[in-house]
Amino acid sequence: MMRELHRHGVSISEIARRTGHDRKTVRKTLKTPLQAAAKPRRRKPRKIDPYVPYLEQRMAAGVFNARKLYGELQGLGYSGKETQVRSFVQAHRQPPLPVATVRFETAPGEQAQVDWAHFGSIVHQGVRRRLYAFVMTLGWSRTMYLEFTVAADISWWLRCHLHAFRYFGGAPQRMLHDNLKTAVLERRGSRIHWHPRYLDFADYYGFSPHPCRPYRAQTKGKVERGVCYVRGNFWPGLTFTDLTDLNHQALAWLNNVANVRIHGTTNEQPFARLPDEQLTAIHDKPDYDTAEITHRRSSRDCLISYRGNFYSVPAAYAGQRLQVRVTELDELTVLNADGWEIAHHRLVHDKGERCVVASHYAALLPPSVRSTPASQATQTEAPQIRPVFPGDIPHVVSRPLSEYQALLEVPA
Repeated sequence: MMRELHRHGVSISEIARRTGHDRKTVRKTLKTPLQAAAKPRRRKPRKIDPYVPYLEQRMAAGVFNARKLYGELQGLGYSGKETQVRSFVQAHRQPPLPVATVRFETAPGEQAQVDWAHFGSIVHQGVRRRLYAFVMTLGWSRTMYLEFTVAADISWWLRCHLHAFRYFGGAPQRMLHDNLKTAVLERRGSRIHWHPRYLDFADYYGFSPHPCRPYRAQTKGKVERGVCYVRGNFWPGLTFTDLTDLNHQALAWLNNVANVRIHGTTNEQPFARLPDEQLTAIHDKPDYDTAEITHRRSSRDCLISYRGNFYSVPAAYAGQRLQVRVTELDELTVLNADGWEIAHHRLVHDKGERCVVASHYAALLPPSVRSTPASQATQTEAPQIRPVFPGDIPHVVSRPLSEYQALLEVPA
C-alpha cells in the first residue's frame, strides 16, 4: 500500500498519517526491495561427485547405458546406488527427435488392414475361453468389420476374412497384417514362408497378402485406430449373455454407429464411400472350405478322440490314421486315406462323451445276425448294436473249487 500511494505522488508524511506508521518506517519500506534475494543453498555432497569426470569421459565416448556405467563405477570404488548414476546420465541424454510421417492413402479397393485384439475372457459352452476380436478396415472408405471369437487359429482366421468379405460385398486387392503364424510361418528378411492354407485362400479370392515389417505396427495404423475405437466406443459398459449375443451387438454397432459416423479423416460416412470401393465380387464362386483339418488314429474299439470326446468310425478303419474335418457349423466328418467320407457326427461340447453309430459295428456281428431277412427282422426285435467297453463287462463271482467238486459227486 505504501508503494502504491507513493507511486501516485502521495508524500511520505501523508503516507505515514494514512497508514499509522512513522515516517522513518515508510522511508525504509520504500527503499527496501519487496522480495529479498534468496540465499543460495549449499548443495550436499553426493557419493557420485568424485566420479563425475569419469562419467563425462565415458558419455563423450558414447556410453549412456546406466547399468554398464554403474558396474564400472563399482569397480572404481563407488559405494552409492544405481539411481544416482541413472539420474546423472538421464540429465545428459539428448531428447529423442520426433519422427515425421506422411499419412499413406490408398486408392478405392486397393487395400484392407486386419488385426486380432485380446478382450479378456468369456464363458463359452460351459468353459472359460480367451476372447478375441477380429477387426478389418478398408483403406479408402474406412468401413470396418468386427467379429468376436474364442479362437485365433487358421480356421477362424479364414472364416473371419470370409465373413468380412460378405459384409463389405467383395474382397480388396491387397491385405495388410502382422507376421502372425496363421499367415506367416517363418520370415527371414524379405524371404517369407507363407501358411499354405492362407496363401491358397488369398489366391482363391484374388487378393495378395502383405505382412508388415517387424516392429512397424504403425504401418497398419488404420486398423490399429479401429481397434482403439472398439475399445473406447463399443466395449465400455457392454453387457452380453454369450458369444452369439456379443456378435449381434457388434453387428448392430457397426451398422448404426461405426460405419455411419462422419470419419475424422475423410469427413464422410464410411458406408457412403463403400459403394465406390471397387471390391472384387465373391458372390459368383462357392465359399472357400474353412473347415478345421486334423488327423487322428482310430482305436481298436473303432473310436477317434477329438477335444476330449470320442466318435465312432466303421470297424474296417480301426487302427488307421484318418482325417478329421470340423466345420463352422460344428459338423465333424471323418475321411479315409483316399479322401472318402466314412463317418459324420454332430460335435458335442462336453467332456468324455461317446458318439456311437450302431452301423459302424455291424461288421463285427455274427453272419447269422447280419443276414437276417427283412421279414424275420420285422417279427423279432433287432438287437442293439454297440461296442463293449471295459465298464460293460459283468462282475464274475469267484468260488472255491470244492463247491464244483461237490456238484460232480454222485451219491451211492
